[in-house]
Amino acid sequence: MRKSEERFRRLVELSPEPIVVHRDDKVVFVNDACLKMIGVTSKSDLIGKSIIDYVHPAFKEIVQDRIRNMKIGVIAPPMEQQLLTMHQDDSVVDVEVSGVGVLFEGKPAIQLTLRNITEQKKISRKLEETSQRYQSLFKYNPDGAFSTDLHGNLLDINPSLERLLGYSLQELTTMTFHLTLGTDDLKRINDYFKEALEGLPQNYEAVGTKKNGDKIPLEITYLPIIVDEKIVGVYGIVKDISKEKEVLGLLEENEEKYRSLFDYNLDAVFEINQFGFFTDANTMTENLSGYSKEELLTLAFPALIAKDLERVNIFFSTVLGGNAVTFEQLIKNKNGEIIVVDINAVPKRKKGQVNGVFVIVRDVTEKKQTQKRINDLAFTDQLTGLPNRHWFYQNLQEVVLRTKEKRQTIATLLVDFDNFKSINDMLGHHGGDLFLKQVAARVQASLSHNAVISRIGGDEFIIVVENVTEENVRQLAEKILEDMKQPIFLLGQEIVITLSIGISMQPICTSNEEILIQQADMAMYSAKEKGKNNYQFFTEDLKEKMSRKLQLEKALHEALKLKEFQLYYQPQIDLRTGNLVGIEALIRWNSPSGLISPAEFIPLAEETGLILPIGEWVIEEACHQMKVWEKEGRSKVKVSVNVSARQFHDVDFSWKVQQILEKENVDPRYLEIEITESVMMDIEESSILIQELKKLGVKIAIDDFGTGYSSLNMIKNVEIDTLKIDKSLIDEVLGNRRNLFILAAIIDVGKNLNAQVIVEGIEFVEQVTALKEFNVIGQGYFYSRPLPADQLEQIWYKETKISR
Repeated sequence: MRKSEERFRRLVELSPEPIVVHRDDKVVFVNDACLKMIGVTSKSDLIGKSIIDYVHPAFKEIVQDRIRNMKIGVIAPPMEQQLLTMHQDDSVVDVEVSGVGVLFEGKPAIQLTLRNITEQKKISRKLEETSQRYQSLFKYNPDGAFSTDLHGNLLDINPSLERLLGYSLQELTTMTFHLTLGTDDLKRINDYFKEALEGLPQNYEAVGTKKNGDKIPLEITYLPIIVDEKIVGVYGIVKDISKEKEVLGLLEENEEKYRSLFDYNLDAVFEINQFGFFTDANTMTENLSGYSKEELLTLAFPALIAKDLERVNIFFSTVLGGNAVTFEQLIKNKNGEIIVVDINAVPKRKKGQVNGVFVIVRDVTEKKQTQKRINDLAFTDQLTGLPNRHWFYQNLQEVVLRTKEKRQTIATLLVDFDNFKSINDMLGHHGGDLFLKQVAARVQASLSHNAVISRIGGDEFIIVVENVTEENVRQLAEKILEDMKQPIFLLGQEIVITLSIGISMQPICTSNEEILIQQADMAMYSAKEKGKNNYQFFTEDLKEKMSRKLQLEKALHEALKLKEFQLYYQPQIDLRTGNLVGIEALIRWNSPSGLISPAEFIPLAEETGLILPIGEWVIEEACHQMKVWEKEGRSKVKVSVNVSARQFHDVDFSWKVQQILEKENVDPRYLEIEITESVMMDIEESSILIQELKKLGVKIAIDDFGTGYSSLNMIKNVEIDTLKIDKSLIDEVLGNRRNLFILAAIIDVGKNLNAQVIVEGIEFVEQVTALKEFNVIGQGYFYSRPLPADQLEQIWYKETKISR
């Protein structure tokens, strides 16, 4: 027995497998292999210890059941479990344990043989993990996946392939995958399969057919399945590339559109990289620059810049910074010609990063030239070639701002040619145009370098001089007048030139351009009032006059509405009988500031156009008063009213007179319209209007006869009822027989025309005595000043009694 036990010990000690013997759960023997596994060096570290202490908690319960079974003689089959070791890393060892009951030292015990299977378990776990990964990849792959045998029969497919093709798993496993790709390209597909069986992965595109017959573009990959270094089948991946094809189609379409827009654009289109070099250019770029595309691709854009390269580089940097720019630029082509272009440049991006610039360039040279021609037309007077009114106002604004900033003197000279209308009437419009062209050139030649002239309309020209002294301006005005002394010859006529110049001058410009023009205008009219053919500076007196004029103009607009006008009446007396035979109605303005002379407000009414409603009111008021006198039983006498040239040129004038006559219900034979020679300048037009008035029954009188050169011409062309001789012709009748003979001759002219003759301005009894023999009618202060209607009635009553 002892020898047998010794042999057992020697065999066990020599065994490479760890062996442990325990009794009553206590270790009674271990071999060196077991010590090594557990991680101890001395058997005393284990003997006497409970075997359960070295069992992993997960296995303790089952190990205790096995020990109990082995104690009663049950042979326990090998079992895998884990042991706790004493190694420094406290590692766990996977072991396969076999147990059997034995007699040790003459007593029953259990012998355990341990086989370390840790590495085997690791390999097994890796294989399992690999298998699970493969299955997960296969099963959950969003792309279709399948495996075949060497003949192409489907062995396995994933759900994605089922969904992709519409076949069920059972249907697909009864066919080869190639059948789903149709028969049109079967040879090529079989060739790919054979290549995969040769160990060469394949990738290709094909069109698959779904179960419902729909066609679907696919990308297919074949990979050889290798087991034990032997190819046993093919693994396939099937991807639906419908969206990729759609996107690719859109990209191709967009690329075609881009190339069409790029290549066939009517503008020059090109790309440059971040270093400024050309990377692409269309045909129009070649045409514009004169360089071929090949030449351009060797150049940087500065080669085409004609000026302001630094400015262009700033724009280039701006675009590289991600911002679009638009600007106008001068470029030069290969031949050195300068071209004006509009440039639009935008950032060119790749993957969100700016890597260049996309540029569209339009040649605007012709457009600029056209604009210049349009500007020339818009800002140039077509007759004289001088700047026109539009240019003048624009330029004057700039000059005023500039002189204000520099605190310089500015002078404005308004030039108006005297009697231009007469010249125009004499020579006709063509001759008038020729006259203006010659005198405009002559004035322009008189100007200094700091003066510019514009034609602002008709025969009016305006000159603006910057940074000038009063003496300089005076010399300029005198030079213009001097240069104009030389007559000009037009259409066989010698024309003497006279002009009036109004000057507005401010040592430090503080006014706006409108005030400067108004001041020059006032000064120009002052020059005309002082005999014409001279120049006048704007002064404070003129300023006061202008201020009063503006105040009067404002008040004049309200006067009619506020009923501030009143008619005064001056009697007309038969010099032989002393009877009242007529009355002249004369307007007066009783403004809140006092009585305003007609000589002051009538020209203003003419200028503003208010003479039309005022003149209409005069006729209506006179007719109304005539009706009042008629109702009072007074003898009917004609009442004359003065009509201005502006009223007489109103096309509705005769109609308005008719409406008033009908409204007031007065006899038209007792209404007389007085017109002056100036009204009759257009004889033909005036004659028509006079005929219309006479058809109404209205009388016509020529006022202030004898003061103009056209008096005789006027009366020979129109039918008149009354000839009124101007006061100037009788002022020196007394004591001057020559003047008396002239007056007598004029009276004879009137009588021979069957017209009444009225002599105006009679102030002295001697004048009455001298005129009685001519059987005329007299009017003047000798008989009465103009009076309101109620005061005139007293004189009228007295005169009526006398005449009786």
